[in-house]
Amino acid sequence: MAEPGGTPVTLGADLPLTIAICSNRPDSLPGAIARTATAIGPRDRLLIIADMPAQHLPALPTTSSLPLSRIRVICNEENQGLAYSRNKAMKEATTRHLVFLDDDIVPTAEALTQIRAVLAAGAHVTGTRITAHLQGRRRPWFLTSGQLHYLGSHAPARPASIWGGSFAIDSEHARLLGVGFDERLGRVGSALTSAEDTTFVREMTARGATATVLHDAEVQHLIPPHRLTLTYLLRRAFWQGRSEARRNDARRGIGKEWDRNRSGDGVPPMRTALAVLYTASVLLGVCWEVITRRRTGAGDTETRGVR
Repeated sequence: MAEPGGTPVTLGADLPLTIAICSNRPDSLPGAIARTATAIGPRDRLLIIADMPAQHLPALPTTSSLPLSRIRVICNEENQGLAYSRNKAMKEATTRHLVFLDDDIVPTAEALTQIRAVLAAGAHVTGTRITAHLQGRRRPWFLTSGQLHYLGSHAPARPASIWGGSFAIDSEHARLLGVGFDERLGRVGSALTSAEDTTFVREMTARGATATVLHDAEVQHLIPPHRLTLTYLLRRAFWQGRSEARRNDARRGIGKEWDRNRSGDGVPPMRTALAVLYTASVLLGVCWEVITRRRTGAGDTETRGVR
């Protein structure tokens, strides 16, 4: 596509976006805003949903490309969770199209340009490839490419899918379909609950929405040192199991996790042993969630009986 003078025009180049960063980490917000400022478009707005009391909010950096007039900050006043914050962002966004970025993502202008183009072409949900940035550290032996999804990052040799670290939605169409983020899922405080993003995408497409994966658009996910530990990764796998049970998808979820874990790089015996270890942690999470749910249900029944 080109203007009459022959200058190429990118589809949707002037499409305004609301860039939403939902975070419960005060120390991460200044860096997230600074990184976004280098990629944001001239008609875009930045919406910060701070999942914390207002007094915990840090001083926010601004630049000539992103003055305070283009930044809006909303505090939840207490930790309500990622899904709650995403739903609030959908309500508060001033544009039809909303891009969600995690506070440890490094966005690029090129990725946002591709997002604009596919949204302008009619996609209702779209996401980019997310690459793990270990910030100069070596990948430990217990982390193959099959476990990168526990770090919110795509395996290099596998196709990308739409994940919450970097994805965009047509919020008007989502409201039309009656789809929001399930607040039983997603991070809440220190709990590593997940799957609010993929559940949202699944519900959108089940109701006829168009989803497009931008395999060639890449952003980086900054991985802190504490996540490169076996303790963290097994805990993350455990909460993956709890999340699969919460969305009533435990059987398929366990199979999916087994396939992912054994698809990693490295020598086959080690790869298989790690797949067994991580999938066992997922299975433990499923069992824990089922037991917890039954105990809660029994407690509620007993309470109603006393009344």
